[in-house]
Amino acid sequence: MNKCSVVKRTIMAFSFLAIIVAVSSFGSGCFAGSAPNLDTGFEGSWTGQVNSSVVHLNLQQTGKSTLTYEAPRSCVLTVKFFKNDGDNGRVYSLTQSTGGFCDKLLLGNLLLRKQGDNSLSCELTSMDDQSPKKISEKGTVRRPGK
Repeated sequence: MNKCSVVKRTIMAFSFLAIIVAVSSFGSGCFAGSAPNLDTGFEGSWTGQVNSSVVHLNLQQTGKSTLTYEAPRSCVLTVKFFKNDGDNGRVYSLTQSTGGFCDKLLLGNLLLRKQGDNSLSCELTSMDDQSPKKISEKGTVRRPGK
C-alpha cells in the first residue's frame, strides 16, 4: 500500500465519523424538541372533588402516579400516562387498585383537561362502555393552596 492511499482512507474515515456525529446530534435535538410529553403542567399534587368524594391526585413524570379517594371510599388507584388529548388534555389508564370502590374503575380511564395554571377538570370512566353499570364521574382538582 502506498502512502497516498493510507492518507485518503484516513481522511475518508474521519469524514465519515464527522458525518455520523453531526447527523446523530441533529436527530436527537429535533426529537427532544418535538416530544409531546415534555409539558410538565400536569405533574405535581392536586386536590379536589369528584362527584361528592374528596380526591388527591399525585402525578409524576417518572415514578408512581396515584389518585386517592378519602373516606368513605378510602381507596387508591395507580394512574399511568396513556396519551395526550389535544393541546390541553391527557388521558391516563387506571392500572392498579387497592380494592373497594376503586376496583369498579380499574382498567378504565382518567381524562384531565387544563383549566388555567392551577386547575384541572377530571373525568373517571370505568372500562365497560356497554354495561348499564358503567361508572362516569366528573370533578375538578386544584393545586393545594391555590
